[in-house]
Amino acid sequence: MKKRMIFGSVLAVGVIAALQRAGLREDIEWDLAEKPGSVIEIDGYRVHYIDEGHGPAIVLLHGFGGQTYSFRKILPLLSSDHRVIAVDLKGFGYSERDAEAGLSHTDQVAMLKALLATLDIARAVVVGHSMGGVVAQRFAASHPEMVDALVLAASGTGEERFTRRLPPPVILRPLLPILARLTSGPLLEASYYDPSAITPEVRAEYNRPARLKGSMDGLLAIMRDGARDPVFDATRITMPVLLLHGADDRVVPLSASQRIRERMPQARLVVIDRAGHMLLEEHPEEAARAIVGFLREMDSPRSATDPVAAVPSTIPA
Repeated sequence: MKKRMIFGSVLAVGVIAALQRAGLREDIEWDLAEKPGSVIEIDGYRVHYIDEGHGPAIVLLHGFGGQTYSFRKILPLLSSDHRVIAVDLKGFGYSERDAEAGLSHTDQVAMLKALLATLDIARAVVVGHSMGGVVAQRFAASHPEMVDALVLAASGTGEERFTRRLPPPVILRPLLPILARLTSGPLLEASYYDPSAITPEVRAEYNRPARLKGSMDGLLAIMRDGARDPVFDATRITMPVLLLHGADDRVVPLSASQRIRERMPQARLVVIDRAGHMLLEEHPEEAARAIVGFLREMDSPRSATDPVAAVPSTIPA
């Protein structure tokens, strides 16, 4: 029995080591990584962001596994007459890797509030894609005085609590590298309506931040800390809301935006045809046109009496 236990332990260690070798390798020091934007220290944590344009502020928040790169196509379209800040959320993209920094959505909201204050932005339009949409909703519910409007693109509802069902960290941590490798490719492909858009460059840019040392520990901390997030009060979200969703989204179903609209009766839903989960990348012009039209309508006297005048319910691609 004792020999079998020893053999089993050795085998388990060997399997774990093999899985880690097969998984994504963390071979880039965060300090040495080339970053496309700027880094600013917020409450002792270093945040990566891109800041372009002038005018009223728009803040872009990416989804799970995303980064500022996710907004490379829509950012220049919005920054022609706005100041646009694309943020790498804590633990993602080229923001610092620190598993003890507090990586729940509540922590992301606190970071975002401090970041905007540091950048001298009192109010902004907050655009959130996928998980970033959930963070955006929580930010708007916590600090409605700082949000002129919400734009939620393929957003989760904020009611999902999947992290409560995860295996214990001692089991999950050794498996994360291989799970990340096995799922990242298929998930990326499922996120696009047209998989041919996933060029080698796109794949490399999405994979590169996962090579930063500390990424897997950060991922585990994100799941751990996320389980402690309290439910936010959606009734505090009274500002204008635009919902964007791809008609062919296979990651977050269209029903999620429909559910949000039920909770926020002021919300407008725009469905973009022949678009998947990455609708801001696949159809940046259509998405930007919907956002700009929505914001112009907010500033128009017509909006008080005709809240659906400027933007159609569906924008064909």
